[in-house]
Amino acid sequence: MKSRTARIWALTVTIVTLITGVISVFPILFKDESSTQSLKISMKPFRPETVSHFALPVGAPIDSFPAGGPFCTSEQETWLSQYGIPFQRDYILDLRNSAGGGSSLAVGNIRGVPNSSSPVGAAFIVECDKSGDGGVVAEPGRLLLDSGEGAFFDKTAFGPAGSGQPNTPLAYNLRPGETGQIVLSLTAKSDFQGQVVTSVSVGDQTADVKVPLTGANEVVVPGVVSPRTILVTVEGGLLKCNVIPNPTAQVSSCDVHDLFRKQ
Repeated sequence: MKSRTARIWALTVTIVTLITGVISVFPILFKDESSTQSLKISMKPFRPETVSHFALPVGAPIDSFPAGGPFCTSEQETWLSQYGIPFQRDYILDLRNSAGGGSSLAVGNIRGVPNSSSPVGAAFIVECDKSGDGGVVAEPGRLLLDSGEGAFFDKTAFGPAGSGQPNTPLAYNLRPGETGQIVLSLTAKSDFQGQVVTSVSVGDQTADVKVPLTGANEVVVPGVVSPRTILVTVEGGLLKCNVIPNPTAQVSSCDVHDLFRKQ
């Protein structure tokens, strides 16, 4: 009886050991490897409560623009809403590689795909910053939606945040389980309605992925004359014309009255 009991006990221990070994090896053998489906990405408005943007047309009566304090006031924002077209310019993209192992995902060629696009009259972007808190802690980038080109890093627009080199294609590598964020500024030369799409690749797999937009089905951005060169901001209670430094800029200074004077 003792010998039989010992044999049964030994067999039980062996079976338990085998089961335990299979359970521990199972995640290694069948872990979720990186694929193009591993990219989880979404886009939502960035700082919508504190910073608003408008496409203000040439000919707007800027002499009636209300005076204000150091930052954009509610009265000034109301005036901009009356004479301009409000739109969300800045978004934040959240990215994640949901895989449990394998190679990194290469994310890039973030671009606009229009559902519709139409020419517009002359207008310029006006930025209404209601808090003065322009700090950015994520990767900064720009995307001209109707250019047919991909987004690019642009430190000149957002200060020293981020690791990308100015005016180089915006790209991201995500190891399994890794997350990332990109602040993306959207502009267009024609009225744009459509989607933001990105390419993702791993190994010999490549796919295009539509970026879901929180709270809306499509991106809507009015066209402006100079999306990469001129930005009008509310500073010190007045409208101030700013030249954005970039390789395509043809001027080094500008006057807000010259911009909006009727031709």
